[in-house]
Amino acid sequence: MNGKPLRVLHVLGELKPSGAETMLVAAAPLFRAEGLMLDVLSIGAITGPYTKRFEAAGYRLHHIPYSRSPGFFFRVRRLMQAGQYDVIHLHVEAANFWFGLIARSVRPPVVLRTVHNAFAFSGNLQWRRGMQRRLLHGLGVRHVSISASVRDTELRHYRLPTTLVWNWYDSMRFTATSPEARLAARAGFGLGEQDFVIASIGNCSQVKNHTAIIRAMAMLPAEQRPVYLHAGIEEAGEPERELARQLGVADWIRFLGGVDDVLPLLRAADAYVMPSIYEGFGIAAIEALATGLPALFSDVAGLRDFRADFPHLVYTGTGAAEVAAGLQTLRHLPATCKRDIQQRYPDIARQRFGMERGAQEYLALYREGTVAVRSARGEVHA
Repeated sequence: MNGKPLRVLHVLGELKPSGAETMLVAAAPLFRAEGLMLDVLSIGAITGPYTKRFEAAGYRLHHIPYSRSPGFFFRVRRLMQAGQYDVIHLHVEAANFWFGLIARSVRPPVVLRTVHNAFAFSGNLQWRRGMQRRLLHGLGVRHVSISASVRDTELRHYRLPTTLVWNWYDSMRFTATSPEARLAARAGFGLGEQDFVIASIGNCSQVKNHTAIIRAMAMLPAEQRPVYLHAGIEEAGEPERELARQLGVADWIRFLGGVDDVLPLLRAADAYVMPSIYEGFGIAAIEALATGLPALFSDVAGLRDFRADFPHLVYTGTGAAEVAAGLQTLRHLPATCKRDIQQRYPDIARQRFGMERGAQEYLALYREGTVAVRSARGEVHA
């Protein structure tokens, strides 16, 4: 290329500490080092709690609150056109068809859409989304899946071929927990060495199924209940805390709310628990595995993808009784398994899902399309 930097616009909803957002913030230094100019458009009602993280990482922020009015889409198109972007990268599922059409209409070299979850719609919605996806594909929008489960879902439900780029985690920060770091983290939470500690991290939507963990704890004898470090912003009315009070297990649960830095929580835990109804790819899960934690996952799309790479994972159904049995399995893992997990998981995570690999794969997609268009325009010089 002629050295011209790539201008990239990411279109996201409300900026929260979840999958796409944490990936983009973590990889920003790598993208900037490769000459990318980074913008993000938030279409949330508010920009969201992760706004400052994006700004600190070097993203220029735009905010157009979503509405179904023509005026909203006109403002989005005007932004896309004025920015003269080389890459428009869509991350939203809602109204993705219309965003794709608008992005194509301003004719950037690359329009990319990442599918961030296994959206197995049915009935009329399945037919409509399939038609929309295939039309965007025909117009030159390249679709990317974040995991094998998402890729297979898109192909099976919508007959849409996608490019697989596995999600990544911040492999510079989430590394093996040393004994010293574990002791310091547990002291910070007031935990004793005798405590068996589990952790969950993520938003508190019904999909994350935290209620199954709370109900599972109530099924266990009091002396066998773990200490549960619960990180995540609850829905209105704090229904999970209310459930814990009703079931008499509130004393065993630390509701931490939104946590800026989850690493101390993972370092303090003995196991990670994620019984989601479904996932696209659990970034919080891979962060936990990268610190060397044993884990309980529900056997669902987006989490079963880890089975082939990580030995000793505990898989269960999504019901409370199954989660309760899984917690007991975690508590009684043999010492040899725990040592194997602590030694092997961090290396496996880094090699398979490290940040540099994923960022470079996206860079290749950006450049591939941009070079082709610039060559056609006569803008690329040897």
